[in-house]
Amino acid sequence: MKDSIQIFLGIAALIGIAYRVFQVEKAIYDNIKALKELLVNQISETERDFAIHAALYQERTKHVDYLLHGLEEKIDHKFNRLFEEFKEMKAEQKYKRKADEN
Repeated sequence: MKDSIQIFLGIAALIGIAYRVFQVEKAIYDNIKALKELLVNQISETERDFAIHAALYQERTKHVDYLLHGLEEKIDHKFNRLFEEFKEMKAEQKYKRKADEN
């Protein structure tokens, strides 16, 4: 009788230990799954944020290029006008010199 009780208690203890091990294993796998979902969400959010920032950067770059081109055009226009004025002044000086000589 004592032997059968010990065998029964031993089997019950093994079943209890196995059950507890499976509970811990399930908890570990559940935590791994939750962590995986969290990481996937964070990676997706980071990729989305990066795509938004890349698009904004590209738009800002285009805008700056547009502004720089406009400034270059303005500078070229001013330079050409000033250069033409210098040419006119030089021609006037030559004309005045010739007029003064006569």
